[in-house]
Amino acid sequence: MINYNSRVKLHYSISSIDDIVFESTFDKGPVDIKIGSGIIPQKLEMTLYGLSKDSEQTITLKPSDAFGERHNNKIKKLPKSSFPNKEMIKKGNVIEIDIKENDGKEATTFAMIKELYEDEVLLDLNHPLAGIEIKFKVKIIKVYE
Repeated sequence: MINYNSRVKLHYSISSIDDIVFESTFDKGPVDIKIGSGIIPQKLEMTLYGLSKDSEQTITLKPSDAFGERHNNKIKKLPKSSFPNKEMIKKGNVIEIDIKENDGKEATTFAMIKELYEDEVLLDLNHPLAGIEIKFKVKIIKVYE
């Protein structure tokens, strides 16, 4: 049975409620994960607790239970001059950036380039799946002892 720190071999997919697949292992090989390692977001991992070998489940999660709600304060404009690689500045690109957290520490996150202006770039720091109700499907292949 799956608990915190269990090692598990599984297939999983994350899709929209209208079956647009964002990520899936079902068309590839299963993955080995350690519950609590962060490979799968914690809120999704929690739905695996108590499952065992050969278990299958598909659950629907509201945004607040999956990747969070969209927040307008996570949309920022930055000067183009702050980008070291000008080739990366393309609408729709997802880039890795360093941000200052509320406690003053730096963290790395991902942002999508939403719009380009003459001297500025509009970035969306929300998770790409924020605000979307999702289906999380899993098939447990093995739970290691």
